[in-house]
Amino acid sequence: MKTLNLIVTENCELCEKGLASISLLEKFFNINIVNLEDGYQEYLLRVPVLLDGTKVLDEGILSKRTILKNYLFS
Repeated sequence: MKTLNLIVTENCELCEKGLASISLLEKFFNINIVNLEDGYQEYLLRVPVLLDGTKVLDEGILSKRTILKNYLFS
């Protein structure tokens, strides 16, 4: 199963909502939750950010539709 990284930071309500909104994707992908401070500081103003390797699938208010579109077509 493909692994995607979800970049989050502490005390981030948008991150918590993003994780809840993409929970259905866990049936198709492994979602690895990564803290921003673990080497992802370039995404400081963009969290939450969902990455496929180095490719940004979605950021901010996460959308399953946007994630799947970016995963499949770019």
